Amino acid sequence: MGRYLRSAKHRALIAAIVEARKAAGMSQREFAKRLKRSNNFVWRIEAGERQVNVLEFFEIAKAAGLSPDVLTRRVMRSANVIPSAA
Repeated sequence: MGRYLRSAKHRALIAAIVEARKAAGMSQREFAKRLKRSNNFVWRIEAGERQVNVLEFFEIAKAAGLSPDVLTRRVMRSANVIPSAA
């Protein structure tokens, strides 16, 4: 699991999460509150110090007002896994 931390794909995931949070107009503190988590939880994810499991990913998507499939496509595009036109 640690081999993915700070990899290009992990950075793509972080970028998509940060973009989704900001597009929803939330600070890290507001996002943490919506997730019912600590501020440190959000900070560590966005700083690249913590990976996100699939259930947390679903919670993050919902908190940002997105469906998990939309957020997944954003991550995949950012990681160049799927073309932008898809």
